[in-house]
Amino acid sequence: MNVILNPGEVNAVLGLVTSRMLDSIELSEEGQEAVRMWRSDRGPGTDELEDFADRFNNELMDFIDESTRRRTMRAGRFERETARERWG
Repeated sequence: MNVILNPGEVNAVLGLVTSRMLDSIELSEEGQEAVRMWRSDRGPGTDELEDFADRFNNELMDFIDESTRRRTMRAGRFERETARERWG
């Protein structure tokens, strides 16, 4: 399964995650400011967001591949397993 988010979608995810983090976790003022700066450095149209979106998509696809059950034929019968179970 391929899921690829464009940079705008990744930016929306970043906004949701960092907002939730700032609202839910007790951080010092310095910590909150660091999170806000990190998020603003990856704003729409920035090279940082493009790079982050590439890494985000690679990690997302790896996670999906590792956790998706697949049917494989082994010794004449079908087995269902994840890539992690098969290769781990």
